[in-house]
Amino acid sequence: MWLVQHVDGALVAVGPDGWPVEADPDAPDLDIVPGWRPVVGGVRHIGGTAHEPTSGSTAEMLCGRLFTLPRRRQRTSPLLFDCSACWHVWLGID
Repeated sequence: MWLVQHVDGALVAVGPDGWPVEADPDAPDLDIVPGWRPVVGGVRHIGGTAHEPTSGSTAEMLCGRLFTLPRRRQRTSPLLFDCSACWHVWLGID
């Protein structure tokens, strides 16, 4: 998936099938983001890596939050909403 910016400034994410996926900066939708998207405290973030790091290591999300992966697999926390800061960094919005 990659981003294309139109002349009018609108950002469009193009999926692996070649068709555009609309990306609204004001409505985070991390389902279209490829890669590792961990849920931390009910908030889904975009991981700084494509794959989940090894257990016990610390990973930084795109928004800057640090998350230490537990050594043992734990129950996943429920997804309440997507991180808007990660979404804006992924879209390239300052």
